[in-house]
Amino acid sequence: MKSGTLPRRAVVAASLAIACLAARAHGEEAAAAARNPQRVALMARAQAELQRGEAVSALDDFERAAMMLHAADAELGLIRAAMQDGQYRRALAFCAHTAGEHDDTSDGAALYAWLLRIGGQDAPSERVMAELRGHAAGDELTREVDAALAVSPPVATTPLLLAPLHRMAPWPVAGDGVAPPPDARLASNAVLLDDGATALVPAAAVTAVAGRVWVRNGLGESTEATREVDEPALAARGLARLRLHARLPVGDAHPSGGRAPFAGSAGYAVQYGATASPAWPALAQGFLGGLIGDSDWRRLGFAADAGAPVLDAQGSVVGIVVGTSNGQSAWLPLAVLQPMPAAAFAGAPREPAAARGLTAPDAIYESGLRRALQVLFVAP
Repeated sequence: MKSGTLPRRAVVAASLAIACLAARAHGEEAAAAARNPQRVALMARAQAELQRGEAVSALDDFERAAMMLHAADAELGLIRAAMQDGQYRRALAFCAHTAGEHDDTSDGAALYAWLLRIGGQDAPSERVMAELRGHAAGDELTREVDAALAVSPPVATTPLLLAPLHRMAPWPVAGDGVAPPPDARLASNAVLLDDGATALVPAAAVTAVAGRVWVRNGLGESTEATREVDEPALAARGLARLRLHARLPVGDAHPSGGRAPFAGSAGYAVQYGATASPAWPALAQGFLGGLIGDSDWRRLGFAADAGAPVLDAQGSVVGIVVGTSNGQSAWLPLAVLQPMPAAAFAGAPREPAAARGLTAPDAIYESGLRRALQVLFVAP
């Protein structure tokens, strides 16, 4: 026997024994916490608050539950509550921890891959999924997330993807008390403007809609809307404006009524997948192109659907995707829509773009959660 072999084996055996004892102790602690009436009640209350759209209260209660035990259920609750409150960056940070610390279950890693994907971080999302496939290939959640992420933008439509523990979509919240009915259908994407009072939408998407119309943001908040009388500047460019019955929050993203970004600058679009259910939109990114012929349309250097808001490198809403030209997505700057009412571009005063510098994509996505809207309708 080689010198030192036995001690090394003894060390390995001892380490395994300690790990097993620690895992057993943690399991016993988790089981005890699960039986703790106070924590059980707190988790139930937090989940109920989350489903009512009371994200701040849910965050507080999930955090208190997490302090009682370092367990995945409360941490997943914190992630979902942060997303319901529009705090994408905070949710992403929580989820990175949960995915790494609780690899005994696929919930954290699956949700982390989803959040990375919708935030435009495709390569990191695929790396997380590759690791998940490696140790949970037969897991049903892994298979369903893998299939959903193969579609762009991804949508959560199955009961498993919408299970409360790791729900990959916001809960529905009716801002004016009148939620879209279950049979509502998706008409288009739209851009929230006018401090949350109006929405800009492709006219073709609502021209044939004779029934009622709703809009919903990425926080699951919805309100009914009414199409306004066509304005010449909009109608000439194939756009229409919806008046919201209740304002939706705009957050920190402000529309820019100034000069359009120059061709070749970085740009982003935020859009929803093919679902009328509450959903998180996905971020697409690339470069903004120049004018198309003699029109006001401009080339978009990446794929995006009509109605999606276009944001610049500082996170300002600068335009709307209007369709395709020669198979390429095209967008229209808000600046060319003057004379729209000045209030349509109103927002809090902002420092000059040069002073702000570039904004991280996760912050831009956070802005898009509120500015990007689903337009829903019900046929009469």
